[in-house]
Amino acid sequence: MDNFEWADGYCSRLSIHYADYKTQKRTPKLSASFYREVIARNGVA
Repeated sequence: MDNFEWADGYCSRLSIHYADYKTQKRTPKLSASFYREVIARNGVA
């Protein structure tokens, strides 16, 4: 963790998945599908 995550704790949502802390359910954000495509193509094209 860098200082931003350490200082903000649970306030910031910096991941590519949204986490519901009550139910522990993870929901992919739009950036998750972007990174999936980047990985599949082995780069940005």
